[in-house]
Amino acid sequence: MTGTDKKADFYIGDIPIHGRLILAPMDGLSDMVFRRITRQLGSAYSVSEFINTLDFMYSKVYQRKRLFFHEDERPFVAQILDNDPVRMAENAAYIQERFKPDMIDVNLGCPARTVSGRGAGCALMKSPELVKQIFEQVCKVVTIPVTAKIRLGWDDNSMNYMEIASIAVERGAKAVAMHARTKKMAFGKTVRWEHIATLKKAMPVPVIGNGEVRSVADAKRMFEETGCDAVMIGRAAKANPWIFSWRDREQVAVEEVFYLARYQLRQMLEVNPENAIMPFRKYLKAYLEPYNLPRDEMKTLLTAREPERLFALIDAVHERLIAEEN
Repeated sequence: MTGTDKKADFYIGDIPIHGRLILAPMDGLSDMVFRRITRQLGSAYSVSEFINTLDFMYSKVYQRKRLFFHEDERPFVAQILDNDPVRMAENAAYIQERFKPDMIDVNLGCPARTVSGRGAGCALMKSPELVKQIFEQVCKVVTIPVTAKIRLGWDDNSMNYMEIASIAVERGAKAVAMHARTKKMAFGKTVRWEHIATLKKAMPVPVIGNGEVRSVADAKRMFEETGCDAVMIGRAAKANPWIFSWRDREQVAVEEVFYLARYQLRQMLEVNPENAIMPFRKYLKAYLEPYNLPRDEMKTLLTAREPERLFALIDAVHERLIAEEN
């Protein structure tokens, strides 16, 4: 598609974006298979798990695997994380050339102690000069749109999201996604969507809202209250990837849930035959929790080690739930 495509909901640089709900990048969750599932269900584009450029420069295999994607995931965004502008720029250029993503996203929002403790992720928001250098360097060496993922700030006393977003945009960022909590708030219940509205009014580029969107009603309310261009959905998508089709979990039939579970397991086994079951368990647990399975039955499902055994157990639970439904 070209930049003249009028059917796009909005553009990030010259990239047309079709859809207004997006799967958030999440370490350990937004793997290639799950991203592709959410794209098939309606997520507007895919964002990789973060690429730690400190590790990536030493060719760690698991970092490179995070950059593998299906063509039908495009637009595909590679998210980079670090606190070294030169290293981030060098790796961004290499990632564009080698993996050919459609965009590069700079992570300024991760609140994890292991990340912020070394000055990366949300800790960068305490260093506006470093943010300036990062966007100057990265935008200089890539020819695809660069975006920013931020939070409100480090804590209530330093909510400098407007300053950081402005620095990023003035140096070339083509969109800003903001999680409406500070680093200190982590993922607590309190969320401040009003700041997304403030940012949207001030920014000349698309603003994507994020934070505590757990239902279709939440997504609609965020659009209404903030005027944001798109809504990014994170943890809630694990149990309900159908939210990207504008459906709440209670609207999804048992048949569809179990079809997806089997499909996802098959795809994960295809990608990583030796180590698919362990990472699949978190999705299976989330898919099955609404059915209130007996504890022993859930434990048996989540401790199965062989694919054939797990498929058989999933089939048995499915058949029982269908029988109870009828």
